[in-house]
Amino acid sequence: MQKPLTMKTINDLKSNLTELEFTMLETIVKSYSFDDNICYNYKLTASEKGIVGSLVKKGLVYDSFEDMHDEEGYEDSNWFPIYTILDIYGLEHY
Repeated sequence: MQKPLTMKTINDLKSNLTELEFTMLETIVKSYSFDDNICYNYKLTASEKGIVGSLVKKGLVYDSFEDMHDEEGYEDSNWFPIYTILDIYGLEHY
C-alpha cells in the first residue's frame, strides 16, 4: 500500500527526491496543461524510464494511457503528475 503523500511544498519535494527525480518531475509538470489531455508523452531514454519508474513508485506521477497500451495510438505512455503535485505547483486539475 502506498504511503500518503506528506510533501506540501516544492522544497519538500526537492528534499525528498534525488536531483534527477526532481528534474524529471519538473519537466513533466512543465508539460502539463489544463486544456490538453496529453501531458508528457515523449519517448524516454533507458535512464529516464528508471527515473519515471521511481516517480511512479513514489506515487507522484502516473501513466494515463496505462490501460490502453493495446489500442492503436496509445502504445507510448502519457505521464501526468498526481493532483497533489498539481496543488503544490498551483495548477488547475484536469
